[in-house]
Amino acid sequence: MTRTFILLFALVASTAAAIAGPGHDHGGGGAAQATAEIPRIESVTPDIELVATAEGHKLTIYLDAPVTNEPVEGAKIVVEADGKHKAEAKPKGNGVYELEADWVDQPGVKALVFTVTTPTITDLLNGTLDIHGPEVAAKAAPLDFKALLMRVELWVWSAIAAALGFFLSFAFRPARAPFDDPTAAATEPASKPAPRIVGKAAAFALAGFVALGASLDAARAGPGHDHGDGGGAAPAGGNVPRRQADGSVFMPKPAQRLLRIRTASTSSTTAPQSTELLGTVIADPRASGRVQAPFAGRIEVDDIEIAFVGQRVAKGDVLAALVPTVSSVERGSVGQQLAELDGSIAQAEQKVARLNKLVGSVPQADIDQARSELKSLRERRTALSPSLFGKEKLRAPVAGIIAAANVRTGQVVDAREVLFEIVDPERLWIEAVGFASIDEKAITEAHAVVAQGQSVPLKFLGRAPELKQQSLPLLFKVEKFTGTLSIGRSVPVLVQAKSTTPGIVLPEAAVVRAANGLPQVWEKLGPEKFAAKAVRTAPLDGQRVLVTDGLTNGLRIVVDGAEFINQVR
Repeated sequence: MTRTFILLFALVASTAAAIAGPGHDHGGGGAAQATAEIPRIESVTPDIELVATAEGHKLTIYLDAPVTNEPVEGAKIVVEADGKHKAEAKPKGNGVYELEADWVDQPGVKALVFTVTTPTITDLLNGTLDIHGPEVAAKAAPLDFKALLMRVELWVWSAIAAALGFFLSFAFRPARAPFDDPTAAATEPASKPAPRIVGKAAAFALAGFVALGASLDAARAGPGHDHGDGGGAAPAGGNVPRRQADGSVFMPKPAQRLLRIRTASTSSTTAPQSTELLGTVIADPRASGRVQAPFAGRIEVDDIEIAFVGQRVAKGDVLAALVPTVSSVERGSVGQQLAELDGSIAQAEQKVARLNKLVGSVPQADIDQARSELKSLRERRTALSPSLFGKEKLRAPVAGIIAAANVRTGQVVDAREVLFEIVDPERLWIEAVGFASIDEKAITEAHAVVAQGQSVPLKFLGRAPELKQQSLPLLFKVEKFTGTLSIGRSVPVLVQAKSTTPGIVLPEAAVVRAANGLPQVWEKLGPEKFAAKAVRTAPLDGQRVLVTDGLTNGLRIVVDGAEFINQVR
């Protein structure tokens, strides 16, 4: 009974180490099914690029220009299928045309002829459309005995089974019959173990060996083995952008219209050689100014509003009022001087009054002298009074916008302290860091790059003869005002020289970065197929780049929407 139980346990445990054969599958069934590929047809002529897709009873036609990839509007398309069915597609806008017919979803291969007529083009395009029927489930592959015999693990397990069989043939052999002679049985040594004890030990060893092998999970799956975890995503199909196995990108026409993909044909040319410098936006010194405190005082706003940052002011506008601050000693000294002046003024007024009564009796010169003394005393008092009670109005030296305002009501400021800074945002300069090797006489144009594909023209003013941070500053004037430039901002400055370089000029948006960080462009290989091409570029004017290596003439390169194609995975 014990042997039977142990053998049964070994048989059950050994099933965990079974070798999976070809096509073995645990049938998880959790994987998402792949989207069925939409039947489509492509036809290209020098003037027209046509892509048609069939879904149900509807045939959708996309009409574009081959060179620019722009949708063709206002076309008349007549479709003829197998020489029997003929109908005209209806325009839906943005170069899309639709046709509904019963033959569209009938399985089979159909020969289609498209007659396209536009105000300037009349063309004939054709192709075949393969409409697939219901998919037939794939039959299970027959068992390949030849491939099974070539597997190494099969022979290894066979050798192990043979060795175990040889061992078990001795371990479980029938016990020897008892001796007929009682005397011989009595003389048999008592210490010799019984054969059935050895058999039990071998059985337990076999069960332990099989259980250990099952726990180690030494099974090896054959070709096609699958546990059906269902966690992997199925390959996408239909009108979904996707990366192909060869690295190209499939971009269906609906996605091209949504992302506004545009192309241009390449042609070799020559362009000025450009050098990129780092510049900083500064204010035009002739259109900017500072307001400083003429003396130590306190800011007051009794009837004057303090100017604020961002306020536009005109030349001469009052920005704030400053009241002088004096100590008690200074206040007493000034008060004493005012009192003395008041006494002197009173005496002078009395003297002038007496002399006026004696007109004709005293010389006129004495009367004029007395009047002059009175006037001088009054002017001295007027000049001394503001030091205690007067206000100084701070005015804008130039017209512009308040860029900085360092004042508050009641704030005490020192003499020469900067209170306001005024700049004219429409008059800006750029100070670029140059090198001694740059010849300012050879500079023909300059541009400041404010964003990708956007630049501002500059006018070269001159170069400072004194080094600044171990380099020579180059000054440029911003020719065209844009709201994107602000004082203190660092911008790249592209300086063009008289010398030229051969290459292919492309918009800056056409060049994107690959996964390895190198520049690349996307070439249109077919109506819905794009491939990346590594290139070498040089800056031009901030809006365009010069491709010096990697492209040839006549290629269709994506110039708008390349960043979207670059993100397809």
